[in-house]
Amino acid sequence: MRTRLASALVGGALVALLVGLALRSWSVVLLSLPPLAFLAIGALEPPGEPRLSVTRTLSRDRLSVGTEAEVRLVVENTGAALGLVEFLDALPPELVLARGTNHMIASLAAGDRLEIVYRVRPLLKGDYPVGPLRLRSLDALGLQTEDLLAAPPSTIIVAPAMEALQRANLGPRRTRPWFGHVQSRQIGAGSEFWGVREYVSGDDVRRINWKASARLGGLYSNEYQGERSGDVIIVLDARRESAIGTPTDNAVEIGVRAALGVAEHVLASKNRVGLIVQRDVLDWVPPAFGRKQLYRILDHLTHVRAGGEWPFGFVTWVLTRYFPRDALVVLISPLTDRASLEAVVSLAANGYDVAILSPSPLEIERRYLRETPEEETAYRILRMERENLIGALRRVAQVVDWDPNVPLALPLRRMRNWSRPG
Repeated sequence: MRTRLASALVGGALVALLVGLALRSWSVVLLSLPPLAFLAIGALEPPGEPRLSVTRTLSRDRLSVGTEAEVRLVVENTGAALGLVEFLDALPPELVLARGTNHMIASLAAGDRLEIVYRVRPLLKGDYPVGPLRLRSLDALGLQTEDLLAAPPSTIIVAPAMEALQRANLGPRRTRPWFGHVQSRQIGAGSEFWGVREYVSGDDVRRINWKASARLGGLYSNEYQGERSGDVIIVLDARRESAIGTPTDNAVEIGVRAALGVAEHVLASKNRVGLIVQRDVLDWVPPAFGRKQLYRILDHLTHVRAGGEWPFGFVTWVLTRYFPRDALVVLISPLTDRASLEAVVSLAANGYDVAILSPSPLEIERRYLRETPEEETAYRILRMERENLIGALRRVAQVVDWDPNVPLALPLRRMRNWSRPG
């Protein structure tokens, strides 16, 4: 393929020739000879066709936002010597170079081996290709090139970051007949002392209260408050209108982090967790226990992109038909419209306990605005409107108005315990 230098020389020679013929000036015509001679000399030695063996290895093919992965390319010349070769390992804009370079120019003799090592850091969750490796071999004069694609793309899966909620008071109020960590009003296996009763044949010897038995002259056993598990359904509002902020810092991406943190926290408490994502399609993960369920939810959240305009009424329809009625519904939404109030009232009317985690769109936008009197006035007006909406929601649900500049665990700790015995 001809380079820009070759094209410029051809154009210059052609202009000089035409102008000289038009003016009938042989001196101007002769000006076209040097570039033509240069092109002729370059044509005698065209660039060699690259014959290379390329291997790409990744230190990690699964990582989370903000962490780094090393990419190592090993290039071996299995053909003739190459005077000048340009290497470019293509990267999407979501992967930024943290160290090293993915672009290099080198000469390779026959049998030479070259290593290109660099590190990438993802800015956004999702699946991203690394590569392909683009090669360009140039001739000695830089007039012609041979292009080649080598080493097919490798895929890096980037998981979202997760909010740490180890000490948060977040759990279901109503329990199911499975053992867990949520205290219930029923007597059973647990760690909270309930009372003492007379020993019955078959009672665990470890539950005998020897002090009470010695004092009362008979065998007495301890009873404990039973610990059960419940259901939590996470509803993530990922509609197009909820993506307030930048592509990498918006209410949807912040909501994904919160949803993953809630799922991990609730599953660690031996409760079931389900997920509903409201985006261009309305998809969900049925409630289940355990680590595998966390991986299912993580896989869904990794591929969430803002889009669609599904109304909240569809979420209520899915919940009432495919999820248990005694679950705690955790709605994660920036609450950009009053339709959320109607949806929460509808869920409460259908027997659901509702908790709302709302990343404030006002605080997200405020990060990127200049502090001017006009913007401060607009902020105060919008803040009052949001407080009115949240005040109405608090009549039927618990609401956390979350400033994403602080960790989610802090406002959650200020809330009263959501896992009241039931």
